[in-house]
Amino acid sequence: METIEFSRWKVDCDSEATRAAYALIRQGAPEVCGCLHCRNFVAARSQVYGPQVLALFDRLGVNSEREAEVYHNARVAPALHSYGGWFHVVGTLVSGADGKQRVADDVWTFDYQPAAPRFSLGFTVDSQLVPGPFKELNLVQLEFSAEVPWVLDDPDTE
Repeated sequence: METIEFSRWKVDCDSEATRAAYALIRQGAPEVCGCLHCRNFVAARSQVYGPQVLALFDRLGVNSEREAEVYHNARVAPALHSYGGWFHVVGTLVSGADGKQRVADDVWTFDYQPAAPRFSLGFTVDSQLVPGPFKELNLVQLEFSAEVPWVLDDPDTE
């Protein structure tokens, strides 16, 4: 286990166990879904995670092409869209207020920190959509929000 710090969070992470679990996952959620917005996310992925974020992912053992979930929120400007998503990390949240709080049934607030231009992330103990290789492991969920350019030739839709 290694303690990794980002902003207000400290995560005890088993990066080798995290890498081993990701090695068993064939595709990320946006590839599995294949809808127009997910196809755009995949096509723009190289612009989503900046070098600092990729360095953090590497330390955590996260495969940047194996998101457990990606979702489209809205178009925020011409050719720019708001997305969210998350990854799983084998470990425990040692300190720092949870980045996701339930305020009512199916209503959440998010308190992420900027990690790169147009990209914020946070850690939560509320793991959702856990893929098979991660089941039964102690997990922390790394959630993100990002403004992603529209790069497909398909029309830039709401």
